[in-house]
Amino acid sequence: MRDVFISHSARGDDFAMTVMQTLRTRLAEKEFNPLVDQEDIPPGQKWRPHVIDWLARCRAAIVLINKKALESDWVRREVNILMWREALGAELTVVPVLLDDLPSDAVEGAGMSELRIIQFARTPRGAPQDAESIADLVLKQFADLPKAPPAGDPMARWLGRLQLFLSEAQRSTLLIKAAEALELEDKYVAHVTAQQGGCLFLAHQFLVAPPDRMERALDELAPALSHHTLRQLTGALKATWVNEEAARKLLPAPKKPPWEMTALLNSFKPGTAEQYIRRATCNATLGYEVKSAGVPIGEDRIGERQRDWERDVWVEFFDAPNEEDRILPSDLLDRTHYFIIDETGPPDSDFVAAVHRLHSAFSWLIVLVTTGKDLPTPEVQAAFNKPILLEPALTADNELVARLRSDRLDKMPDRHSGKY
Repeated sequence: MRDVFISHSARGDDFAMTVMQTLRTRLAEKEFNPLVDQEDIPPGQKWRPHVIDWLARCRAAIVLINKKALESDWVRREVNILMWREALGAELTVVPVLLDDLPSDAVEGAGMSELRIIQFARTPRGAPQDAESIADLVLKQFADLPKAPPAGDPMARWLGRLQLFLSEAQRSTLLIKAAEALELEDKYVAHVTAQQGGCLFLAHQFLVAPPDRMERALDELAPALSHHTLRQLTGALKATWVNEEAARKLLPAPKKPPWEMTALLNSFKPGTAEQYIRRATCNATLGYEVKSAGVPIGEDRIGERQRDWERDVWVEFFDAPNEEDRILPSDLLDRTHYFIIDETGPPDSDFVAAVHRLHSAFSWLIVLVTTGKDLPTPEVQAAFNKPILLEPALTADNELVARLRSDRLDKMPDRHSGKY
């Protein structure tokens, strides 16, 4: 059965509810499995575990966009995970549906601008809204959806590894303790203890679990896991403290190589920037490369930076310190390259000029700049040509708490084995 998730904020909107119910019926008739949460999630309430599970495993998704959905944090977060999966190469079909006679640019200010690159399903402007015709348009886009399971993408592989690690505790009641530490409601514990798919269901919850709950869940699981498995599991989860919406901005558009991408993060340490990349790429070990560089200090603030950074790119990514060896590999665009520059202070116009020169040589390079306490001025940001701001902004306390938690996770296997 091919799972199709329907994202909506339709309650209280008669026409949106009619469209949702029509889609649900028509999908089932075509042997799809529609996944619909019929209830509103009140502000401040954590995601329902089954919604997270659906978002992580669906084969396709429909996003119903009415005026209420544009104001919904939950719809925005659902869209973020769907587009995160798509940016990582998942074989996922996402169909946004515009209701209420909304223009396509209405999604811009609602944090769902990525949907604009996808063909919207909608009735013609000014024509009567009709649920059946909208369903026809959506189902037409699902006509070629394959029945075979999709190939694995980095998020699916990451979740699969978590499932494998968690399966070591399958026969232990500590799996339930971990679910309780993640604050899953009693009605969802049955999913965790199920013989088939229980560990994957729990793995899906780690995708968006707050870091304090994640740490408590790991501590509960630890006695049921081998030292080696626990070390792998803690390593796989160390970067999950990073806001997933901010991290996803570091991924280039789906099926397109990056083009002169620059991202700004107001962090104090390069290690934080690396964790943002790990979060974005779901700890992928293939297809993504990350290297770091400092900022040269000299009289030629533009040229020296450019020369040193270009040399670092050749040496770090391609092991080519000598100019005669500097040939780009033919499979260059099969991988995504991140170059972290530890500026430690807000970049100025000279820094921007040096980055532009670096990108003129390596347009496919994603440059991630750590700016210290403050982001650059609006004028300098504008000179970057649409830089990606990784928000919400960090504080020194955010980084300190994350570093201390990372240290505890590193030491957890030894603590539970009595070696520490």
